[in-house]
Amino acid sequence: MASAPVPKELLMKGSNDDCYTSARGRIATLGNFAKATFDAISKTYSYLTADLWKETVFTKSPYQEFAGHLV
Repeated sequence: MASAPVPKELLMKGSNDDCYTSARGRIATLGNFAKATFDAISKTYSYLTADLWKETVFTKSPYQEFAGHLV
């Protein structure tokens, strides 16, 4: 893992063992840097991947349902 000590500690607690971090801009205070890292980690867990989608039950369209009556 290539990271500064604070994000490295937060990422290791979250069971992330293979990642790279980069910071730019104003990271003057350690508290702000830790909060920004925590917010970034939290946003990755809010992403809804395909394995978390609800099962969709499709119904037939009226054309498919009543095709026997139309012929």
